Parts: sequence; C-alpha cells; structure tokens
Amino acid sequence: MDIVIKRALLIIIVSEVMTVSAFKIAVDDGSTNVKVSWIENNQLKTIVSPNSFRKDWKSAALRRDKKVYNYTIGTTKYTYDATSDKALATTHVDYQYDDLNLLAVHHALMQTGLKPCTVTLVVTLPITEFYNSEDCQRNEEKITKKRANLMREISLNKGELFEVADVEVMPESLPAVLSTLINSDCNEFSRSLVVDCGGTTLDMGIIVGPFDDVSAVYGNNEIGVSMVTDAARKALASADSDSSYLVANELIKRRHDLDFVKEVVNDESQINNILDKIEIKIQELGSAVAYEAKKFAKNPNRVYLVGGGAPLVYDAIQAAYEVLGDRVVLIKDAQSALARELCLYNTDVKEVHIERETLVEVEDE
Repeated sequence: MDIVIKRALLIIIVSEVMTVSAFKIAVDDGSTNVKVSWIENNQLKTIVSPNSFRKDWKSAALRRDKKVYNYTIGTTKYTYDATSDKALATTHVDYQYDDLNLLAVHHALMQTGLKPCTVTLVVTLPITEFYNSEDCQRNEEKITKKRANLMREISLNKGELFEVADVEVMPESLPAVLSTLINSDCNEFSRSLVVDCGGTTLDMGIIVGPFDDVSAVYGNNEIGVSMVTDAARKALASADSDSSYLVANELIKRRHDLDFVKEVVNDESQINNILDKIEIKIQELGSAVAYEAKKFAKNPNRVYLVGGGAPLVYDAIQAAYEVLGDRVVLIKDAQSALARELCLYNTDVKEVHIERETLVEVEDE
C-alpha cells in the first residue's frame, strides 16, 4: 500500500535551501551501496545500487540484453564487475573523495531507468567528515572537496551519462528519521538516539523532540559492516572461493539461504566454518555498536536504527536498551531511509506516494 506524506509536515533541518535549477536526485553514496531516490509523477522511487568496480574495461557482453559499463576518469579506465575478486576496496573514508565515489554515483544514476539529463545531486558525508571534531561545526574544506569530486569529468564508453549541474552535501544518519519522528507521539522533551551503522562508519546523533533540535553528534570511522565483509572474504578465500566485496556482502545478507551459500562456496566442507566466522563477526559488530551507543547516550527515550548494517546490530542494541522495549525501532527499509528523506525534504511536490525500494540485481555477464 502506498504511504502518503504531506510535504507540509516536513520541517527544515538545515539552513540551506537548494535552488531548483535541474532535476533533483537524492543520493546516499555509501561505501558498500549507493541509495538513490527521486520523484517521478508524484511517486517517490528508490533504488539500491551495489558498488563493485575494477580497473580496465570488460569486453562486450555476449547477450544483447546485458549492458557493460566501461568508464573513463582522466586516463584511467574502470568497469563495473559484480563478482571479480579484483574489485577495488571502497570501505575506507577516503572513498568519499576519490574516483570510486564518482564511479559509484554515476553508475547508480544509470540504474534508475531515467534518461540521462542535467541533475542536481543531494549527497551525503559521514558525520565524522561533515562536522569538525573540535567544535561540531561544518567542515567546509571536506564539504567542498566532496562537491568538487562529484563535479569532475567522467565518461561512459558507448553511452551517455547524467550531467551534474550542482551538488549539495548533507550529513548522514539524522535526516533518515525525519518523517518517523514527525509522525510519532514524542513530546518536546523526548531525546531520540539515531544509530546509523554503515559499511565503513558508525554515525550517531541525539534529536530533541520531533526534530526541534540536534543536541549532540558522534561518529566512529573504524566501526562498520566492513568488519564482517572482510571476515567473509577471508573465509571464502580459504575455501578456494575468492570473491568481490559485493558477493561477500550478499553472502552476509543471504547466509540463511543454503542454496545461495552453496553457489558461492566452492569447497562445501568449509560452509559451516564460513558461516560460523560470519556470525562471530556479526556479534562482534553488534557488541561494538552497542558499546559506542551506550557510551554516547546512556539513557535516551527512544532509539532508531538506520543504515545497511541496522538489521545486523538490531538485537544487540535492543539488549543494550532493554528497558525501552518497542521504543527501540528498526526503520523500515533502513538502508535507503536517508536517501528517501533527503528527497522528500528537498522537493516542492505537495503530495508524494512512496514506493518500496528496488535492489539492483547482483549479476554479471
């Protein structure tokens, strides 16, 4: 069923208001997946595009229904390759400012089904990058660096890309719960903890009331799902099943699907060992996130979990804040929540119907 959100309910959470000069698209360009939201015919649409790029180009696809994405940035050639064990690592903070980020954003735009056109992008930076650690003010140097990176030239072999006219940079995590808080029954004294567990970073913030104020923010760029991904890749390699980061992440998500596991793991005698190592790392991730959360906000009134790692750490956070019961909330479609909310915040459309997110299929020629 479509959910109708009235634009009038959305409040301004930052002082800057974008100038409408091109088709506006919200992009939560995470290190593992890029989440893209846009409004088309009063429908809020969202796709999740996995990152998996390597250097050099692929040959043309044998099947005509398969598209090969060969890109060039400067003099360097890249290609999208879902399964290659030579896929370049994106699970580091520097990803926000390098070729791979530029690739990931443009590749995700190509998965929307929209005809390439001039666009204004609303993108994100981890809290630790967006704010200065000394005074919690905007880090203008890094914000400018992020904008400049996405304004660089990039080309697609035998294809046309979107033209980026402008880039607006927003902080990660907090805007992801905007609609949830506005439609909740919290009062002006409620303190809500937002926990955003992403691929590379852990971002948290405390919101007062229904987004009346942001009282504190915190980030840790050493805690993220990459802890589990790296363990999964190492375990797969020991079973003669070297894989890309994308395949390792897919294995983590579908670890209870034995048919899928058998397709990924060559040495089936190692399956239980691989799955055990993944579960141990998930528990370690949950413990680390719970510890950081309690250190940052010992007794909030509510807790909201967003980001791609939210389902993995939900049980640990629930246990850490056991007294809150059902006020520990895993946001629906937690991975793409930030992109959706940024899109809604930046639109002039009065009434928007929200569609469920679409995951771009993990496939290769």
